[in-house]
Amino acid sequence: MAEKIEIEIVFTPEGEVRFETRGLKGKTCLDETAALEKALGTVTERTKTSEYYQQPATIKGTTRQG
Repeated sequence: MAEKIEIEIVFTPEGEVRFETRGLKGKTCLDETAALEKALGTVTERTKTSEYYQQPATIKGTTRQG
């Protein structure tokens, strides 16, 4: 079973927007939120969680060309 991925978007009363990701390891969290960040404005602060410093899961397999 694949790990659950969540992106929580928090809008504060002060008008700030905060993204909180869970289940995304390494810089994949930045890749996944890039379009949302671009659509909503300028990033003024970024806090990295312990998941950011973990290695993302890799998919192992083989590719065949016919």
